[in-house]
Amino acid sequence: MTISKLYVASSRATKAGGLYLVDDFVPPKPPESNDAVAMMFKNVRSEQMLKFSLEFPKESQERFYLMFYNVQSLNKHFLDVKSDKTFLSASIISLVETWTKSSDSLEIEGFKIVQRRDCNDIRKPFGQITYLKNDLNYENILEKCEYSGKNHIEYCSIKIDDFCIISIYNLPNSSFDVVKRHINEVITVSKRFCENIVVVGDFNIDLKIKTNHKFIDYMESFGLTLINKLNKNSTNAKTQIDYCFTNGNGLKSDYFESLTSFHKPIWIRKREILTGIHVDEIKQIRTDIPFNLKDLRIYDQSDMMEVDEEFSSDRYKIVDENEQTDIDTTFNLKDRHTNDQSDMMEIDEQSSFANYENIDSNSRKILDHFLLVPDFNSTTDTDQISNQVQIINDLIGKSPFITMHNKDQSVPLKSKTEYSVQAFDSVYARTRTTADGNCLYSSLSIINIGSEKLIHSMRLLAVNAVINNSDYFQTLCKVLDYSFEEQLKRAATNTIWGGEVQIQALSIALSHPIYSYIQFDNNPKNRHYTPLNISVHELIDRFNKGTAGGHLKYIGYKSDMNKLGFCIYYNGTHYDALLPFQDNPQQFVPHFDLINMSL
Repeated sequence: MTISKLYVASSRATKAGGLYLVDDFVPPKPPESNDAVAMMFKNVRSEQMLKFSLEFPKESQERFYLMFYNVQSLNKHFLDVKSDKTFLSASIISLVETWTKSSDSLEIEGFKIVQRRDCNDIRKPFGQITYLKNDLNYENILEKCEYSGKNHIEYCSIKIDDFCIISIYNLPNSSFDVVKRHINEVITVSKRFCENIVVVGDFNIDLKIKTNHKFIDYMESFGLTLINKLNKNSTNAKTQIDYCFTNGNGLKSDYFESLTSFHKPIWIRKREILTGIHVDEIKQIRTDIPFNLKDLRIYDQSDMMEVDEEFSSDRYKIVDENEQTDIDTTFNLKDRHTNDQSDMMEIDEQSSFANYENIDSNSRKILDHFLLVPDFNSTTDTDQISNQVQIINDLIGKSPFITMHNKDQSVPLKSKTEYSVQAFDSVYARTRTTADGNCLYSSLSIINIGSEKLIHSMRLLAVNAVINNSDYFQTLCKVLDYSFEEQLKRAATNTIWGGEVQIQALSIALSHPIYSYIQFDNNPKNRHYTPLNISVHELIDRFNKGTAGGHLKYIGYKSDMNKLGFCIYYNGTHYDALLPFQDNPQQFVPHFDLINMSL
């Protein structure tokens, strides 16, 4: 019998019963001593080429976990990350080289996105995102990116409990002096907020090369120790370029395997229980760093609005004040309460907030009941909605005009940005709304009462506007190729994003135009390029001519056209409120009216 016949007989049969030989059986000759297969078996037995050496963090709610990973395209591997129990057991997930665009939806159930930087135009080895468990509190300390020539380094520092977590990505072959300069800056700033520091990243400095141990020495000068085992592979190329330093006690770190990236993920765990108070609100970004902010520029590449470093809690410098004074700003403010800084919110905040929360809770209940059987012909439902609208409007009417001076402290600001058009940013500051699907309504709540306490009430106002103007919105939805019923449900449903239909409804409900701004164009070759140092007069002229970018205006009622516009910022997936630094601010009225069919 030939070897081929023996192979077929042995490999195709599913059971021995009924088998018989059709020829006389002659066993095949044994393989020669130099046979390749025989030599391989011999080597495997003697050399034990495959060694299983993996360590995974234990899943426990009583421990603090950080997962760091150079994911090499989160958009490509998003399903792998969001379904990996090792990642989902972590408290913090820090990903670099995400290759993401602002239009990518990257939400993970049970986590909130607390930091994100996307590619501006095309996908490339760039980007960073940080997820945090929903029940944990945090504070953004610093975020920065330098992208010039061969030097590319990006990082962020976030305070969680009693640790500052610094996550870094450094491009291969970047200057060691540049790396040191940035690390010195971020560690120095972070230590002003907490003593315990964790620095983890893809440094692209291979610690398997002895001359690179100077980097370990440099980190030790800050009191930080490498907690990954030296000379252990962090990549498939058997290099060690991903690792972690810390000065904290009780921390342990190691690598685990991944099939989706060239890099191995790093886990870091803290044995102590997190002792910080966990709240849903996000603390305000710290702006009281006790040193000269002129020497430190904090960047956020995905953000366009920039708060000037000379602004403080008691003094806001307006650039080009003479120009702004000379410009006509006679917008109708009769229906808005304006006041001096000395008159700010003398009402008891706790009782006021409790009132907001009770009203907003009732709004949510009314909306939930309406969603059970959406019927705007139901007298009971419409009467209930109308009565609640009256209560909300009365509450908004009693609120002072909201500026940076009198917003609630729970409303944080976006950090420094790389591209800032000073003429705009001297008038408006960009807040950071909660990224939970309610960001449009959160923004309008901040603009009207100074906090996010009336999110569901803003939704109810929009629903009421759609119901009361159903013929108009049915026509609008038909023009936009939307389902009227679906758009009404979207306005009423919690955590569902709002779009142009809902913004138009809010403009009608609040009787004010709504101006939606996007990133200013920083490419001198483009028609809509807006220089950093453009004057206020020139910027207004650009807006009037429609050459300041693709900013949009929504005007619900034609009669409201000359009223003060409520300003929001849209980055492609998220809305933030823009708050003025003073009453009766200069208006930059967008040229483009997307709806263009006001009532």
